[in-house]
Amino acid sequence: MVDTSRVYLTPTSLQGVFLVERPVYEDSRGFFHEVERRQTDLENQLDMSLRHAQWNHSRSQRGVLRGIHVAQWNKCVYVVRGEVQCVIVDARPTSPTFGQHESFVLGEGRRAMLFVPVGCGNSFLVLSDWADFMYSVDAEWYAGGEYGIAWDDPDLAIPWQTPAPLLSEKDQQNPRLRELFPEKFAP
Repeated sequence: MVDTSRVYLTPTSLQGVFLVERPVYEDSRGFFHEVERRQTDLENQLDMSLRHAQWNHSRSQRGVLRGIHVAQWNKCVYVVRGEVQCVIVDARPTSPTFGQHESFVLGEGRRAMLFVPVGCGNSFLVLSDWADFMYSVDAEWYAGGEYGIAWDDPDLAIPWQTPAPLLSEKDQQNPRLRELFPEKFAP
C-alpha cells in the first residue's frame, strides 16, 4: 500500500497553477512514483472535473527550448527522464498574475507534476543530455487551438539557463506578449 499522507499540492505564484509532489519509493530494483491522482490532487482543489483526452510525449536533446506555447486546454506536465527548466507564463488577460512567469527545474532530481490551466503558456529548456517530457491534456489538439510567445520577450525577462537555446523555426517567429495584448501595456 502506498502512503498518500506525504502529498504536496502547492499553489505557485501564478493563479491556478499547481505543483503536485507525491512520494517516490526507491529500492535496489528502481523506484515507484504515483505522479498524480486526478480527483484527489486536482479536481477537489480546482472544484472542476478534468477529463483525460490526449497524452503527448516529447524527447529533446540538451539546449532545446520548446515554447512558450499557450493552449486552450488544461495540461498536466511531467518529466519522465532527464532534467528541464520548465517555465509557465500567465497569458490570461483577465488574470491578476497576467504577464508573470514562474520557473521550475523538474525531472529525475525533482519528480513533480505541474498543472497548467487554459491560457497559461508552457515551455521547457532541456538541461540534461536528453529529456522525455510528457503531458496530459483535457482536450484533443486542433489547428488554431494554441499560439506562441517569444521565448526571449523582454517584458517577461525570463532567466533561462542558457543564452542561446535550440528553437524550432516556428518558435523563432513567436510574437512578444505586448504584440498579442497591446491593451495590457501602457503606451
